Amino acid sequence: MKMLRTKRKNFRDRSASQDGFILVAALTLMATLLLVGATTYLVSSSNVKVGANFKTSQAALQVAMAGIEQARELLRQANASSSNIESFSEELAARTGSNGVLNDPFSSTDDFNVITHNTSSATMTVGGASYSYKVYVTNDTSDANGWLNTSDSNKRALLTSTSTGPNNAKAVVQTVIQVVTMLSSPSTIYTKGDVTGNGTSLTVSGIDGCGASTNLGAIYAQGDWNPNGTPVVAGTITENGSLDLDIAGMINSLKSAANIKLTEDVNGASYGSATAHKIVYSNTSSPANVNGLKLANVNGYGILLVDGDLELAGGFNWNGIILVTGAVKLNGGGNDPVNISGQLLSGTSTVTDISINGANNISYNSCNVKNATATAPLTVLNWKQTF
Repeated sequence: MKMLRTKRKNFRDRSASQDGFILVAALTLMATLLLVGATTYLVSSSNVKVGANFKTSQAALQVAMAGIEQARELLRQANASSSNIESFSEELAARTGSNGVLNDPFSSTDDFNVITHNTSSATMTVGGASYSYKVYVTNDTSDANGWLNTSDSNKRALLTSTSTGPNNAKAVVQTVIQVVTMLSSPSTIYTKGDVTGNGTSLTVSGIDGCGASTNLGAIYAQGDWNPNGTPVVAGTITENGSLDLDIAGMINSLKSAANIKLTEDVNGASYGSATAHKIVYSNTSSPANVNGLKLANVNGYGILLVDGDLELAGGFNWNGIILVTGAVKLNGGGNDPVNISGQLLSGTSTVTDISINGANNISYNSCNVKNATATAPLTVLNWKQTF
């Protein structure tokens, strides 16, 4: 009997011991699950915060970049109406604050924000959140006069755009821009080949039609001038000249900014106006146009760019600059002449000619050339994010 009681006691002791082990195991498992859950929560919360911060920082960067583009266009417009479109001096001087000098945009400055034209910030809403931004303009850091000098000597300027937003988001972008410098032709007509003038109803003049600039020569040819009849020429004629203008390179640098792209011949159209100049571009090999581009009864203002040959028929009137890599034919009619008020430049490394037939009037006009050049967007030379 005593032995039986001893066995029962031992059994109860072992059962109690096992119950304690299970309790400890259960508590340990619960603690582990709690730790895993807390860790998961913390990691998830951190990811949400990181994601939100990344989103706002990227939005701030986009706003800063948008500010750069907005400022670039505003400076282009200001430059277009300035007295010297090949310099930023007037635009730089117009942005100085009360102290009359440019300041470092990263320090305390009273310079005018390019966007608002005063010291206040502009705002932009992205994803329901508001971001503020400022864009300051200074001289290019490589300018010989110094980057805080308002006298621009290298036709470049530095834009600094700063954007701030929610969650202390901030971005700073800097861009160096440059004015578009058109090829400097010494004459109204320039070609790498010959110029042939047929008939008595041809007038070529290097006298500035708006009287705002120095007169040019009438014709400059790397080849010969071949007059047939008695054309009227006002200005010097240069034959077998050595000046080699990079017309193809100029077209290549401007074509991406074209407002209008022509893929076929046109008879009857208007491009731009006296107050809204355009850039018109045509690549006669894409799609293929075997005989080049032919334009008739077209009125245009701005820059006409043609990769390939160009033929102009009666009723064509252009105010600005025409750049052509191939040969050019002008076929004006007696009562429907071809009129170009600006400049005509043609040719590539392959010798190409200009052939002028019938009634044509080609005259230099510096105002049309200036307005056409001012149409081109300011060139971006480099871009970097500094914050």
